[in-house]
Amino acid sequence: MESVDLSYKLIPELAELGSSADLEGVLTLEKISKGALDFALEDGISYRLKLTNTGHAVLLTGAARIEATTECARCLEPARVEIEGEVAGYYILSPGAVRKELADDESFTVDSSGIVNLAIPVIAAVIHELPQVVLCQEDCAGLCSHCGVNLNEETCACADEPPADSPFAVLTQLKN
Repeated sequence: MESVDLSYKLIPELAELGSSADLEGVLTLEKISKGALDFALEDGISYRLKLTNTGHAVLLTGAARIEATTECARCLEPARVEIEGEVAGYYILSPGAVRKELADDESFTVDSSGIVNLAIPVIAAVIHELPQVVLCQEDCAGLCSHCGVNLNEETCACADEPPADSPFAVLTQLKN
């Protein structure tokens, strides 16, 4: 995945308790991946974020949305998906502050520059919501396992039974 930067300076902008900032925009990114699937992004990742100083930290909340194309798991034709994920983050301003029951990937300590990269939680929110299997349509017929024709577009003359040299051919002799 290409490197994306959405830097934001938390200090001094959000140094006071209760101060907040709203951010909205688009991360320019051409594709993201989950497992073996690559998703081509049509317009990048759009986001709406809110940063709020909670005392010793800044809470990040919001949403990220994509429209993407990948290949159908059954017929290999392009399949379109729309995904919206919930963005969350916790940026600790005071290194001496106690992390209350937070996993290492749920909070980040802000260094003396006060700059954080908000692209990381935005991208993570979308990746978390991406499906493992994508279909071009719910009733996609897929490809014929014998000749490879796309069964959504045409029918083939292949038999429904396995070829004689298939190890599964013996199963046709079983009685119901």
